Amino acid sequence: MPRPDRTNPPVETQRPDFGLSRLQLDAYSGEQLYRQLYRMLRAAILSGDLAEGEAIPSENQLRDQFGIARTTVRNAMSLLVSEGLVQQVRGRGTIVSHRPISHSIWNFGSFTELARRQGQRPVTRVLEHQVEDGELHLVRARGLANGEAVTWLNMDTSWLSLELYPGIEHYDFAEQSLYETLRRDYGRHPMRSELLLTVVPPSERLRDVFAGAPGVPGYLCASGDVLDGEDRLVERTSIVYSPAVQMKFATRWGRSTAQLPSGSDAGEQT
Repeated sequence: MPRPDRTNPPVETQRPDFGLSRLQLDAYSGEQLYRQLYRMLRAAILSGDLAEGEAIPSENQLRDQFGIARTTVRNAMSLLVSEGLVQQVRGRGTIVSHRPISHSIWNFGSFTELARRQGQRPVTRVLEHQVEDGELHLVRARGLANGEAVTWLNMDTSWLSLELYPGIEHYDFAEQSLYETLRRDYGRHPMRSELLLTVVPPSERLRDVFAGAPGVPGYLCASGDVLDGEDRLVERTSIVYSPAVQMKFATRWGRSTAQLPSGSDAGEQT
């Protein structure tokens, strides 16, 4: 019987994992697994660890690495595709289609606390406050009072896990700051956000909130995740801004930085 040839053993090729092997999904965090995976991959793309034109780890690799179901991987991929960060190419897999440019919204933090620091009176009108699928779904109109008149600046929506924040559905967020409550009563300190900027068409609710604003074809919307200092999810959020609001951005290409100044610091949350 001929002896097997051991001089050139087969080599199993593997794609690099781009640092993903250092990461873990937490089934007890209160955040769905597909959203955790989506955030990890999104962060790798936005940081440039996964560069434009590169194939990300395959569906099978991600499934085996994190011990998750194939549908979990597919749900995460569908979010990345919907944001235009990746595209699925026959014969090549899922390819990064995002050219990284870093955007930072200045003063994205507590609307209530910033307004008070500037000597203004913040006003909140709760439009929706209900529990759905283990989360508090909170929709609020936010504005500033000038005497009896109120200028409404944004409408924000928050999704808050009842597993992370037991009892939070009993708070009155027309009177209390959400972020102050999360810090004081739950030990969660919002530190940064990962947001997607889009334009949303007018709706009956938006027209009602921004009744004093002129008719516009769409409104600026910032949506995504708010994280603490350890990159744990604090909340999912979506903020729609009045046309009266001007935003400040810092954009960086390589080593150079450009700033677009604005006359208002109203790009705030909670």
